[in-house]
Amino acid sequence: MGATETIAKWIVDTNYEDIPPDAIRVANESCFDLLGVILAGSQQPVGEIIQKYTSSQGAAPESTVLAGGFQSTQANAALANGTMGHALDFDDFGGFGHPTVAIFPALLAIGEHIGATGRDLLEAYVVGCEIGLALAHETKYKQMDKGFHSTAVIGRLACTAACAKLLNLDERQTIMALGMAGSMSSGLIHNFGTMTKPLHAGLVGRDGVTAVQLAQMGMTAGDQVIEHPFGFTNVVLGEGIYDLDRMADNMGKPFRTQDALMIKKYPCCGGNHAMLDSLFSLMRDNDFTYDDVADAEIDQSYFSVVMLYQEPDDELKGKFSAKYNVAAALVDGEIGIDTFTEEKIAEHTDKGTMGKVRTRVMAKSEELLTESADGLKVKITLKDGRVFEHSTAREDTLGSQKNPWGFDAIKEKFQDNVSRVLTAEGTAKAIETWETIPEMTDIATAIRSTLVAEKS
Repeated sequence: MGATETIAKWIVDTNYEDIPPDAIRVANESCFDLLGVILAGSQQPVGEIIQKYTSSQGAAPESTVLAGGFQSTQANAALANGTMGHALDFDDFGGFGHPTVAIFPALLAIGEHIGATGRDLLEAYVVGCEIGLALAHETKYKQMDKGFHSTAVIGRLACTAACAKLLNLDERQTIMALGMAGSMSSGLIHNFGTMTKPLHAGLVGRDGVTAVQLAQMGMTAGDQVIEHPFGFTNVVLGEGIYDLDRMADNMGKPFRTQDALMIKKYPCCGGNHAMLDSLFSLMRDNDFTYDDVADAEIDQSYFSVVMLYQEPDDELKGKFSAKYNVAAALVDGEIGIDTFTEEKIAEHTDKGTMGKVRTRVMAKSEELLTESADGLKVKITLKDGRVFEHSTAREDTLGSQKNPWGFDAIKEKFQDNVSRVLTAEGTAKAIETWETIPEMTDIATAIRSTLVAEKS
């Protein structure tokens, strides 16, 4: 039995009862968080465009586009909701980019159409997430070396696995769906800082839905997509010293979901988060402001090549600029959704606030040592000569499983996000309905009654 067949069998055979409670808890938190992020993302320019595009298709009314409330095909709903879910770069990250936005919008679309329960959704979510995490872990996939966005690459297989589980595909159908997904995988880092980056997430969901639906109808694909020399792993992820049979044989031994996911506190690239945690810690402990600062020096890892913009000229590029994030944090004392607007970018550009910030990219060997140990350093020099330094390792970032944000904080984030779209009453109802997804029995009604803006 090859790796693909073994994995397909694991997908089919794994049930909710097999999943550790901590994995279900983390899945619930991440999916709950994403729903709020989708609604907030619906108000962004890319969110408005993808809703306009989807509504123009005149497609069969199968699943709901959140916030807007209109319906389209399952694939189109996954496309729209996934794109909106990544519009703010405020969705969770870890393991293979942004797991939840790659997986959950597709499950919502299918689940609404087939009458799934909350348990069904989370069961399928964890199964899909585990496939993505296993591939990333075994191959030690470093997408930045190839210029690929891992959410869009590994996320295709993870999403398709989750959708196959939710639709109860058999082993043969699951293998075919994964084979199709392997040929769909792509997404370029060049597009970070543009509307196409969130589109990556939407396309993942659309393609996952499409692959499983076609597999259900009898569409065929290669049956060794994981292990074949010309298959997904070797061609897309790259050749390496890894054991795909070992990976397949050890799926779920242990589960990884409960350790991998990080809930975002800041709506920007995750490469900024450890740095921002360090900076805010220094500001709290030493009571200084931007006006007191003479110089800020930020160490960045070699793999922070996604920080593409030194001097961003729009709000999307600002999310991928360490200099902008540090300058904005120093001036405003916070990083939030409203940090990334045209007005804010222009303000900090006009005032030259980024001029105080210097970044230093670590060499590969130094980066690997530093990031695995004490983290990457933030150094602040004040005008009075005092110097403060702080480091936060990536695994210790606020919102990680080693340093959890806490569900109360996640609920506050959800409330702030959905209140941009829903009334106070609607916000309260959405929280009450979605905070315990495993207990939900009617996904379709819950979506249509709580995640849709009231018509004015």
